[in-house]
Amino acid sequence: MTGHNHYPWCTCGWCVGGGNRNGGGANAAPVIKPLRPAYSEYEKHQATQTLKGYGATSYSRCFVNPNASCPVCGQPVYFYANENGSRVFFDELGKPWAKHPCTDNGRPASGSVRARPSRRPVAEIKDILSAEQKIDQRILPVGRKKRRDSWKLAVVVEVHFADFGMEVHVEDLSSQNHQKYRFFIYCDQPLLVEGDLVSRRKETFSFLHPQSLEDTTVVNGDRLVDFEALEKDIDPSIIPGDVSEILPSERRHFGSGSGGTAKVSGTLRSVLEDFAKKGIVGPKLVSHYLNETGRVTADGSPWTPRVAFFLIALSGVSQEKPVRQKKRTAGSKPQKARKPQPHARAKKRPRSSGTLSGNSVSQSAKKTHKPRSEPAARLSTDVDEWARMLSRLGRVSRKDDDG
Repeated sequence: MTGHNHYPWCTCGWCVGGGNRNGGGANAAPVIKPLRPAYSEYEKHQATQTLKGYGATSYSRCFVNPNASCPVCGQPVYFYANENGSRVFFDELGKPWAKHPCTDNGRPASGSVRARPSRRPVAEIKDILSAEQKIDQRILPVGRKKRRDSWKLAVVVEVHFADFGMEVHVEDLSSQNHQKYRFFIYCDQPLLVEGDLVSRRKETFSFLHPQSLEDTTVVNGDRLVDFEALEKDIDPSIIPGDVSEILPSERRHFGSGSGGTAKVSGTLRSVLEDFAKKGIVGPKLVSHYLNETGRVTADGSPWTPRVAFFLIALSGVSQEKPVRQKKRTAGSKPQKARKPQPHARAKKRPRSSGTLSGNSVSQSAKKTHKPRSEPAARLSTDVDEWARMLSRLGRVSRKDDDG
């Protein structure tokens, strides 16, 4: 019987009598593999002649025409030269950039040389790929895994270089839909131009350095320039006076490629606004809290007061501290301003509890009402009046002096 949540044709090895271990159960579905089309000998011969006519005898030659012939053996080769006079012949383009053995001996090479290697027309590539599938000895990698793990040729279709950054767009030559890829590296000069050939495997790119003609392998975001040496005379703790003081090499902190600065300043704008609401303003505080919260610059460097100043200036976030307001308790209402009133003496009623003696009432009356100059008889009359008023309330009784 099948296992829980398993289909009758499951091949896990635990159900239907052991799955494929015993050849599958009675209800196991047969595994059908797609069959390769059977080509006749005539079709294979025609395909071989097509490849021979195009000279497509290796991987790179299926997509790129050789632009030279070896001066020693006369074989078609790929020729590269630089402004310094270096000349190199290659049997294959792309990683590992195999050099032609006849001329890989240090002596000057000569021979018939055309322009730099260029890709074949799209129609030719389609004919070659169609013919290559019919021959017995395949040229291109067979199988999804081998194709995924192999190096593929691509042509450079667009290059942007500014502020020590080079953004490159390439187009895959071996795919029918001409899939495009992009990578960005930091360098001190343009290393590629439109029409150059690049070898790609997943996210890794390989090309010939224009000066040394040696293999240069990079991934997106790699550095080929020493920024620390360029900025050794700059104190990162000193805040500049204006945003125009930013160096070309310092723009790497704000993004890669075209429009990178605007993207990074826009991404961190909300962070700076939140900092400002909490009173975290100024390059020193901002750089400190950016680092404390795990945020780094676009190239992975920590924030410094100098770089934070440029970030604040580019983002346009105000650096004024918010006005602090006093907290009000729940249910309290704001008090209105009182109008000034003319001075008047407040009449206070004496506090009393229990039985009051004449002396105590007299002292209380003196504290409550202080006449400037009153005769003693008036004071005594006042005390009697106080006693009579309080006795009406039933709380105070007057004691005679004789008692």
